[in-house]
Amino acid sequence: MNEVEMTKALRGLLAELTGPMAEAARYLLAHPQDVAVHSMRTLARRAEVPPVTLVRLAQRLGLPGYNDLRQTFVERVLRHGAAAQVAVTRNEQSARAIAAAAQAGTGALAFAESFLAAEHDVLRRAFAGLTEAALDQAATVLAGAPRVFVAARRTSFPAAFTLAYALRKARPGVVLLDDAGGAPEGPLEDAQAGDAFVAFTFAPFSRVTDTLARRAATAGGRLIVVTDIDAAPLRELAGDLFFVAPTLSRAFPESALGALTLANLLAALAVAKLGGEAQKRIRLNERRLVDAGEYLLAGRPTRRSRATVNGRRG
Repeated sequence: MNEVEMTKALRGLLAELTGPMAEAARYLLAHPQDVAVHSMRTLARRAEVPPVTLVRLAQRLGLPGYNDLRQTFVERVLRHGAAAQVAVTRNEQSARAIAAAAQAGTGALAFAESFLAAEHDVLRRAFAGLTEAALDQAATVLAGAPRVFVAARRTSFPAAFTLAYALRKARPGVVLLDDAGGAPEGPLEDAQAGDAFVAFTFAPFSRVTDTLARRAATAGGRLIVVTDIDAAPLRELAGDLFFVAPTLSRAFPESALGALTLANLLAALAVAKLGGEAQKRIRLNERRLVDAGEYLLAGRPTRRSRATVNGRRG
């Protein structure tokens, strides 16, 4: 439900509501920015209603819980230029929301149920933004670009590592711009027109990732961006290759599930595009790992199989 649909639904429901729930609806309509920047308890205190009223209001709107209602208002505020105010405090707000949800539940198992339901909703919302054309185009870029650079920081980094790791198994020329040595921009010195650059970035957005992406674009690289809101600064450079993976759920500090899933999806589609050459490369890569004793349960290959891997006849 986007902000227009949410406002319309609240106004339509208001005529049926009475008491604290009506007061809560009126407050949300009059102060939408407060929903994004305050915890549920603080918002309830400002609206002068019990916190559980906000949960019940979300359910009356057909949503699983309060976090789903809040997500709409977070996205609204971010889209209207208050990204810094929300994003800088999102970790604190997330921790408070989790504590409130845990206290309102009936134990760890009940919290786990709501946690997994929220993560499932992250995937549902990520899928809702996908199109056939964008996926096919992204897979074509990842399969055909001379080189693929991948960058991310903090909670979005696992998705970048996943994509780079998978693509390296399927094709050469994949570079993860890790800043362990303090110079993530180094490999980009050799970037050329036609190379691909994949950026994973969540609000309030990494300055480093943004700078690297813009440098790649200046060199003529093709950008693919995975982020958590559609108002991300890099959208202007990504064009159709812009994918939104929501991060608001029960997770702390934010859910990376959507971005990780999109990373796996893009890798799978690229492997399909690459076809037989990718399968051959993957097969040889796995044989080398087994030969090196990397896998505990795979066993060590015989001398004959090692000779086969090295290109000799047994």
